[in-house]
Amino acid sequence: GFIALVYPLISAGVISKDALLCCTSITGYSGGGKSMIAEYESAERNRLLDAPRQYGIAQQHKHLKEMTRISGLNKPPAFSPIVADFYSGMEVTVPIFREMINGDLTKTDIAGIYTNLYKGPVVTYCESGDENGFLSAGALSGKDNMQISVYGNEDRILLTARYDNLGKGASGAALECMNIVLGLPLDTDLDIQGEII
Repeated sequence: GFIALVYPLISAGVISKDALLCCTSITGYSGGGKSMIAEYESAERNRLLDAPRQYGIAQQHKHLKEMTRISGLNKPPAFSPIVADFYSGMEVTVPIFREMINGDLTKTDIAGIYTNLYKGPVVTYCESGDENGFLSAGALSGKDNMQISVYGNEDRILLTARYDNLGKGASGAALECMNIVLGLPLDTDLDIQGEII
């Protein structure tokens, strides 16, 4: 999600490779594997699991290297991942300030970059994908696609990516890569959701 949001802006020169970025993600507990699933689904579970929990607090998260290298940044972002009490789904948010944007580009210009790049069927730009001012990290749970959106205003812009941490985040991504190698349509055997319910 971070790479899908940041790489296009770095490669288009919208933000500098030296930008100091922050990223917050919220994910379902299935992303933690078998032991975390068992922990969350246990009848005797710790009451602290009832509320969202931030992790990677030492800023040594295993994905920081790829987030930095593949997006084209010179320095890793400050990454704040959060796990919560729902099975699957993920939302990634990268805020940027007007002062970080090169030239006279606007929020609409940034949305235009994503619109031209993410036309589907697997990754799409969604102009207004929120649910009455809310964004649910579980909106694409069980699906294999990703939704990119831009919110905020001209001074403080929120770049968002929503997807399923198991679908587009793992198994669905593997199928998509296989489809590329075999020359098949990208969405072959993927469960793609059109409109958010």
